[in-house]
Amino acid sequence: MNTKKKLLLSSLAALMLGLTGCQSSITVNPDNKQSVVVPKSPNKVVVMNYGALDTLDALGKGSIVTATPLSVLPTYLQQYKNANVIDTGNMKEPNIDAIKQAKPQLIIIDGRQARHTEEFTKIAPVINLSVDAKNYLESTKNHINILASITGTEKTANNLIQSLDAKVSNAQLVAQASNKKAIVAIHNDGKMILINASSSAALIHDVLKVKRAVPLAPQPTNAIGKPKPTFIDNNYISKVKPDIIYVVDRSKAIGQSAMKNDFFNTKVLAKSKTEVIYLTPDLWYLSGGGAESLDRQIDEVINVLK
Repeated sequence: MNTKKKLLLSSLAALMLGLTGCQSSITVNPDNKQSVVVPKSPNKVVVMNYGALDTLDALGKGSIVTATPLSVLPTYLQQYKNANVIDTGNMKEPNIDAIKQAKPQLIIIDGRQARHTEEFTKIAPVINLSVDAKNYLESTKNHINILASITGTEKTANNLIQSLDAKVSNAQLVAQASNKKAIVAIHNDGKMILINASSSAALIHDVLKVKRAVPLAPQPTNAIGKPKPTFIDNNYISKVKPDIIYVVDRSKAIGQSAMKNDFFNTKVLAKSKTEVIYLTPDLWYLSGGGAESLDRQIDEVINVLK
């Protein structure tokens, strides 16, 4: 090999090394669970988590989303139902081939897809941004900061978090000034169940400080040790007399039969002085834990207390 060829090959090798060096990465640690090395400033991201999707949107980085579940896309995120975004299928049963087709540099999931983590990691790095119900607000802010550090939008994230902190503080003042006590329930297939320890209840009671009509206590179990649900019906309302029932309609959120308008007897509600507040189903059941979703959720909870 002559000298000119050696110099040419050396130059090409140096160029390739230089380009490789530009492919930077960072280490993130969602909710202090497991550190993950992810690419810095990716331009192709699969987002299975709607809270993460609305945060990326709020950070001005929605354009990097190449795929997400479109079949149950929340109303406030309909802008992602377009020809540039690949449908990854059902949230619990994702379309792996579609995710591969998107050629992502990063995959963002929540608890619904956690069992597919190993399969996903064969495609791209994976981060699980499931909200921590025991630390709802801090978990949400941590996820905003993580996505900001990945996308280089730290200044925007700081402004978002300051705005959310102020909104939470104002909401707490309203809730603490109100004498109204509430319960949180989920409707599923014609049944209404108390969800006193859920992430929705944690946001409403623990973060926003809405008073509980039912104290938080260990959930009772049946004879074989499984959690025993507390059903909410007219008799329950007559007994507990909550001022507010915040309802998350799971059935409606996933495209099934919604809760009937006459589920509760109007005379029972009137006698107990109970008001039923129907929370936006897809926002509360399918999303949450994001910069935009949290902002919207606060409004829905607090408006009834003003």
